[in-house]
Amino acid sequence: MQRSLAVTDEQIATYQRDGAVLLKGVLAPDDLRLLEQGVEQAYADPGRRSSIVRSPEGEGETLVETSPSQRSPALRALIDSGLMAQLAGRVMQTASAQLVFEQIFYKTKGRILPTPWHQDTPFLRVRGMDMCRVWLTCDPSPADITVQMVRGSHRWNVVYSTQAEAMAPVVQAEARAEYNNENLGDPNLPLAPDVARYRDSFDILSFDVEPGDALVFQGNMLHGAFGRDQHDSPRRAFATMWGGPELRYHEPKGKAFPPPGDLRAHPVPDGARIGDHPAVFPVGWREG
Repeated sequence: MQRSLAVTDEQIATYQRDGAVLLKGVLAPDDLRLLEQGVEQAYADPGRRSSIVRSPEGEGETLVETSPSQRSPALRALIDSGLMAQLAGRVMQTASAQLVFEQIFYKTKGRILPTPWHQDTPFLRVRGMDMCRVWLTCDPSPADITVQMVRGSHRWNVVYSTQAEAMAPVVQAEARAEYNNENLGDPNLPLAPDVARYRDSFDILSFDVEPGDALVFQGNMLHGAFGRDQHDSPRRAFATMWGGPELRYHEPKGKAFPPPGDLRAHPVPDGARIGDHPAVFPVGWREG
């Protein structure tokens, strides 16, 4: 039986207004054990949908893997608990939440690499406002190396390119066949702004996140993370994206990351409600 999580009216209002809210202490010890176990399994044996980036000098290392719960029983159990889906559904104020996408980000201790400022939307096969990212960390994650967002950017009514005016100084060291970024996204979309260079021009939200917290932000938010020359622990995170039933399927012009279900076995028409296609976007939580 799924446990019920309390999200206050004030937290919901903050999410709706700013595009992000930090929910403190929502994970139980068993949740944290599953989180750490799954992330460590993925790092020890990267899957076919993974890549590793390092600095141009060969320092630091970040493993990124998409759909890790398809390989990890621990992460699958965490998703199946309904915890993240329920948090997403409550802040979105939807009657249900369906899985859209999932990733782990394993940044090794020492030099912590920045994450380029970007928007998740152009990488995905969905469009709409009922889309929510739930970001969990295994480690204390200070604000300067935790994912940050531009306040209110979820309401800018723009989808940016998968490219940016200026990318973070990282190089791809290794990529599996299914993580080739060539032709990813629509090349006709506008470039995301250079937030790192013009930081003072943006209202940036930042958070100190502890294990057990959930950083929840709207799926269209412009976000990224700054780096640090030395950090005495890794920064291990698991992020899931959830959609309400009215979120729409989007057939991309270029490549996009695959949804959780099999599109070949269950085709989805362009513009269809994901609520009508749970075989492709599984329901993780439903009110009542």
